[in-house]
Amino acid sequence: MKRNKYIYAIIEVFILVVIALLAFTFLNTEYLFQWVAHNWKFYLVLSAIVPLLLFLNKQFVSAFMTIGIVFGIFVGNFLGRSIKTFNEGKIVEGMKAEEVYRLQHHPGFEIWIGVILLSIVVGIVMQIATTKKSTNR
Repeated sequence: MKRNKYIYAIIEVFILVVIALLAFTFLNTEYLFQWVAHNWKFYLVLSAIVPLLLFLNKQFVSAFMTIGIVFGIFVGNFLGRSIKTFNEGKIVEGMKAEEVYRLQHHPGFEIWIGVILLSIVVGIVMQIATTKKSTNR
């Protein structure tokens, strides 16, 4: 079982490194990927939680968190851009500055964190369910 942990850790870290490389290179023009490249320490801490969970025997939480980070960054970036574009269409002349600022906000980061938190909750539920199932046998 210990060997599987190392394999899972290598796969998950590889996936997170690929996302970081995409953020620093090809997708650096996209809002959320640019944010990750600029705030790389936050992404590093977020990514460090994944193998830590794995070595604390929380395989499902670790896997779902990795999925949440990867899926969430894409969804947050592109859905956030769509929401921002839609909201910018609501801007009219004579609006207060704070209302214009609010409508120009890109909600990608909030979406990304929301997806990560949702995936962690799903991972915790799965971890509890499998733990209970294995102890009942």
